[in-house]
Amino acid sequence: MNASATWESVLAAPAPRQHIAQLYTEPGFLARAVGRFAGEGLRRGEAVVLVVTPSHWQTIARGLEDERFALDDFQHRGQLTVLDAAECVAQLLVNGMPDRARFRTLIGGTIEAATAVGHGSVRAFGEIVDLLRRRSLAATIRLEELWAELMTTHAFSLLCGYSLDNFDSQIHRGLLQRVSAAHSDVIPVDDYARLERAVERAYADIFGPSGEPTSLRSTFLAHYARPAAMPDAEAAILAVREFVPVIADALLDRARRHYRTDNDAQAANYHS
Repeated sequence: MNASATWESVLAAPAPRQHIAQLYTEPGFLARAVGRFAGEGLRRGEAVVLVVTPSHWQTIARGLEDERFALDDFQHRGQLTVLDAAECVAQLLVNGMPDRARFRTLIGGTIEAATAVGHGSVRAFGEIVDLLRRRSLAATIRLEELWAELMTTHAFSLLCGYSLDNFDSQIHRGLLQRVSAAHSDVIPVDDYARLERAVERAYADIFGPSGEPTSLRSTFLAHYARPAAMPDAEAAILAVREFVPVIADALLDRARRHYRTDNDAQAANYHS
């Protein structure tokens, strides 16, 4: 995934066993992404399983209905299954950790049922990981491992939603790296082109306005082992954290400012 790719293209046609993490701060972005992921699946005749909080499901459902998806019909024939994420958490945990047998019964059984109704491909979206993250990172990673294990025997694609701010320096000190390593792809923001511009400007701010920032970035990207597929701009942020950690927070802060200022400028131009 490079800076020219979009999250829309990633979510429209995921490959079997593709395991995608989406970061978001605005529920509207999550709803658009899940709507894209689920809507394209339904449109292509695939089964869709959503393990989602009720409030998010209301927003997602409203968006799909606006696109004229008859959700009741899809649910009636088994092409769409919606589970309450909080209820699933309560059923899956044993001593605070996801239990493998319970996971295989509840989640694995749901995936198998979606496949059995005649839809060869299955897409799943889950928020259980994010609910667990607020309690225990270890429980979150364990659940990701159970999802990955299930994908070795069932050929479905998976989107995981994480309510994390990509520009929060705290998550760049291990959490984001571990979440990324548990997935094949990471969607860090809603606008990749704007992220690219923000990171380019941040590099110029930190490393100087001459050609050196471009050269340094190319060198960093050439040597940085990405934990998952991600936009080049995101990898450039993480590479600085790995290779020059003393300035990583400053670069991230600059990128955050440029990303948000860019959006403010776009909004001003739109209303002018």
